[in-house]
Amino acid sequence: MTLVGSWTFSKQGQAECAEFVADQRVDVDRLFTHRWKLEQAEEAYRLFDTQTTGTAVILPS
Repeated sequence: MTLVGSWTFSKQGQAECAEFVADQRVDVDRLFTHRWKLEQAEEAYRLFDTQTTGTAVILPS
């Protein structure tokens, strides 16, 4: 299996974001419109490619 990720924030930016989420008690679960199991990754990426979805997460099985 090959996993490809991306880096969008610096360490400092990630720390600030995490602090904001904790301080504001952001319900992170509500941010995701789709949840996929790792076995469903191919199906998930096909759907994401249509650019018709919201924010999603792929979770370990």
